[in-house]
Amino acid sequence: MSPWVLDLFTAGGRNLLRHKLRSALTLLGVFFGVAAVITMLGIGEGAQRSVLQEISGLGLNNILIDSVQPDASQLPDSQRNTTGRRRGMRILEYGVTDTDVEQLRSACPEAEIRVAHRVKASAYAYGERLDADVLGVPPDYFTLFDSKLIEGRWLHPFDSLHFRSVALIPESLTASIRHPRDGGHPHVKIGTYAFEVVGIQRTMAPRGNRTIYIPFETAEQVFGTSSVKREAGSMEFTRTQIGQVVLHCEDEQELKRTAAVVKRTMERNHPIVDYALTVPVEILEARQRTQRILNLVLLVIAGISLLVGGIGIMNIMLAVVTERIPEIGIRRAIGATERDILFQFLAETITLSTLGGVLGCLAGMILVPLTEIWTGWNGVITPSSVIVSLAVSWVVGVFFGLAPAVRASKLDPVDALRHG
Repeated sequence: MSPWVLDLFTAGGRNLLRHKLRSALTLLGVFFGVAAVITMLGIGEGAQRSVLQEISGLGLNNILIDSVQPDASQLPDSQRNTTGRRRGMRILEYGVTDTDVEQLRSACPEAEIRVAHRVKASAYAYGERLDADVLGVPPDYFTLFDSKLIEGRWLHPFDSLHFRSVALIPESLTASIRHPRDGGHPHVKIGTYAFEVVGIQRTMAPRGNRTIYIPFETAEQVFGTSSVKREAGSMEFTRTQIGQVVLHCEDEQELKRTAAVVKRTMERNHPIVDYALTVPVEILEARQRTQRILNLVLLVIAGISLLVGGIGIMNIMLAVVTERIPEIGIRRAIGATERDILFQFLAETITLSTLGGVLGCLAGMILVPLTEIWTGWNGVITPSSVIVSLAVSWVVGVFFGLAPAVRASKLDPVDALRHG
């Protein structure tokens, strides 16, 4: 920075310090505006990263189909309660079928397809019921999701080949399952069958933090595809051939085509909607669109605050110009040019706005963690948000300080001296 510019801003700072309270009140508008911008950008960036992390864990190249029991009002008469000897009995078959999977394999040869068997039996550990689902999966199921092995081992192809009664539990259930005193593997009871816990995992698969995983073939052989539910003198038989299907595509464009094929196939085969189709990349795009709109609204609110602050600066500087007309006349009389007067007042407004911007950035850096504590929203302060906020405060100073500075520079020296 040249000595001339440094002297200019030093002189501007001295002039502002002559009226400390007025200067402090003037920069408050910029201060609050920049603090709001930093906070909004930080919360917006944090929310976007959280959404990306959450949905990316499901696999952005995956398509998930889950069997879902439909409402009774949607069922055909053949699957509702019957009379006579079968009174009080209901037979319900729903969800993804083997036929669906075969059609999807033929229509989407480029997609890797994994099927899972949902077990409808409850899980227990040492007599206490666990708040967990049970899913029979192939050994390579976890490669499709963001998964990490915490302890033990993953399911192995030999587990499925030999129908072993082994299980992987989520990290969230480790407190409910104690290790035996003999140092062996702990066990969980699924229905009436005991399963040895061979590993603890953390996965982003759907309800992965509340799901116990067992070998697919073991689930089919031990529990089958049918279940019976008895309550209030009635019985309900349900049958679900496939609990979950996961399709994985390497190419993004291929993923969109595959998703369209899957939607058409399932809609054609299932007039009654007894499945849930999830395309993580579509969910991500929808949430990002919503987040962009929210960020825009928040930035407009912060921009209004900056606009009010800029108008305050211009108002005060116009009053300062009127107050210092005699000083302007004297400076012009001893040789100061219009350019010198222009830069003098412009330096003062830029100093005000920049100082307000710096203090606003510091306040924003404090507000983002506090907002995270109060609301639970993740906040991330990026260097770009700080640079943008400081640049905006500087632009506010230049834009709203230009009119007062031009007015001061255009004053006639003789009229200015007479004013004194």
